[in-house]
Amino acid sequence: MKHALRTCALIAAVMGPATLGAQSTDRSVSVGVSGGLSLPMGDLGDVANSGYNLTGHLFFKPAALQSVRLRADVSVDQWDYKDVVVYKGSTRAIGFVGNVLYDIPTESSSMLRPYVLGGLGIFNTRNPETDQSDTNLGLQVGGGLTFQLSGFSTFAEARFVNVFSDGRSSRYVPITFGVRF
Repeated sequence: MKHALRTCALIAAVMGPATLGAQSTDRSVSVGVSGGLSLPMGDLGDVANSGYNLTGHLFFKPAALQSVRLRADVSVDQWDYKDVVVYKGSTRAIGFVGNVLYDIPTESSSMLRPYVLGGLGIFNTRNPETDQSDTNLGLQVGGGLTFQLSGFSTFAEARFVNVFSDGRSSRYVPITFGVRF
């Protein structure tokens, strides 16, 4: 009896994520998380080292649009300063972005599905010179690949982010890996 229960539990543990992953790509609304490396560029790259990115995603798949998806992102990027004598600690950007994703058509049997994205949002960044935060409009463009891994819908992507501000430019490139449920 114990052996049968263990076998059933093992089968459920293996098949559960595969079933969940297969269903997640068919739903009109799904959630995801991603994280990875964040590379500062321009003025930000002059004062900060490479950092990290963490992002939460909310996906919408309109039924009328076959190759188009919508995605809302909430992201946090953080970088340590290069010169700790001049600038103390680290700086960060918190973003709230609405994106349009276009799935590039591929063969239906393909495990990899490429996409491009573009989005507009608001970003709260910390100025390294004054250590005060500022909220500005920003945009992001990029692309990625969606693929199956252990039954989950996963994706890898790179985005270019530009935050429009009066002072230093805040540009960076998050390179992330994510899971969609």
